Amino acid sequence: MSRPSPLPPSGESLPKKTLQSVLQTLQAQEAECRMNWSLRMARLEIPEVTQPVLTHLFQFLLRNIESALTDEEALVRAFQAEVMRAQPSVMASDVLVVVGFLEELMISMAWRMVEPAQIESFVRFAHRLCFDLAREALSEGYFPAKLAARTQYMCDAPLVNWLNVLSAECDWKWFALARTRPQVNVEESALYVPETRMWTAEAPHPERTEQVRKALADGSPFVAAVGDNLYAVAEARHDPLTIRRFRQTAQWIQNALQLSIYVRGGHGSGRAELLEVLLEFDDVLASAGDMNELLTCVVEHVCRRGGFKRSALFLYNPITQTVEGVHGYNVNVEEIMRIRQTDRDIPSLTQFVQIAKPVFLKDVGNILPQSYVNKFHLSSLLVCPVIDNRRMLGIMLLDHGGRPFTPDNATIRMVEAMLARAGRMIVMQMYRQAGAAPITPLTTLTKREREILQLIADGVDTKEIGRALHISDYTVTEHVSSILRKLGAKNRTEAVAKAMRERIIH
Repeated sequence: MSRPSPLPPSGESLPKKTLQSVLQTLQAQEAECRMNWSLRMARLEIPEVTQPVLTHLFQFLLRNIESALTDEEALVRAFQAEVMRAQPSVMASDVLVVVGFLEELMISMAWRMVEPAQIESFVRFAHRLCFDLAREALSEGYFPAKLAARTQYMCDAPLVNWLNVLSAECDWKWFALARTRPQVNVEESALYVPETRMWTAEAPHPERTEQVRKALADGSPFVAAVGDNLYAVAEARHDPLTIRRFRQTAQWIQNALQLSIYVRGGHGSGRAELLEVLLEFDDVLASAGDMNELLTCVVEHVCRRGGFKRSALFLYNPITQTVEGVHGYNVNVEEIMRIRQTDRDIPSLTQFVQIAKPVFLKDVGNILPQSYVNKFHLSSLLVCPVIDNRRMLGIMLLDHGGRPFTPDNATIRMVEAMLARAGRMIVMQMYRQAGAAPITPLTTLTKREREILQLIADGVDTKEIGRALHISDYTVTEHVSSILRKLGAKNRTEAVAKAMRERIIH
């Protein structure tokens, strides 16, 4: 086996007898070496479940190190096999710790036994050998085995599965996939558990959404685009290596998303099916003659298309922060219309409004008032917002007639898309009943001015706008001045308020 040394060759040759003497002495002091190894693991705070495996790998190298003098390739391949058998308990960093400690012991022993003129040659030998052990184990023995073995940790959260299989071990805190239009929404997020060195899924919550929004606005290095309007966002130790690992993980996610079309059955087949459902739903909504017919269509068709048994629709009043029942399907509508609750009655109501995306509740017993749980025989619920652009209009509750259930991701996405359509139609019906048409966007602003105004509304500052649109800060300022003049606004805040009121931006 011919492997290039990572260091330039030394002019001094090292007698094989000297090498053999050092390695044999190291083997003879196995008990002392094991004690020092135990202290090293304690100092590095290696988890107890991993310690026996790493100790086995260390002992294997210590007991077979002398064979490197006669057949180094056989030793390297044997160590590869041991690392593969140790999966999934061993990480890349674990292999480096084991090999690095062996190199440290070899060099320490050489300082006591080797002539000063030969020390440099021995250091080169030790470093080359340990470099080969680590390189071959990581390139062939560690990574493929990790992929195969970690399938036992698979769960229902795709992001968690991906991170547990492929993300490099470092000081992670959380990782999320988020969309930015029409507003910042966290599609899925995961928490890193240092004790187990594994990722776990977390339920949607406003704090994480706010952290993601801030990372996007601040231009954090832990933000990377992985798809159309889809970003990977994370929080971790801020150093070059961790940033590089984050970007590598984001690139893998992007590649996986591109390949996922084959899992869905070909280019766009999943989207085509959803589009067919939405087109049919649009026809049903358009046929509604008044608000009552429209709401009847919404509660019935969303419920039936999603495969649910019951649905209930509640409108949300942002001024009083209340929800009021307005309609339902396969439930007593009169009972639904008697419901009027505030965030004081249902503390989680505020979270549902802030998250602004579907939330599945496995058991609502400790979330909703017990009187409603008993009256409607509630267990699992899918809570879906009804939104028109950024405005929360209401909430729809869907279930299977009181029986526990777990919806799949495709169903949740379909219901979310249908209710987005329903939200727009509800707003149009409101305008129609009031005898006025929705205000159309002004045409006085150019496309670039509307882009800049939208970014201002999203909280982006002048420098970030310039970088995003590839223009100078001065040009951004000139556009802002033109926007203020055309809208008759005194400042940016007033301009954003007028533009949102007149639906120039969202």
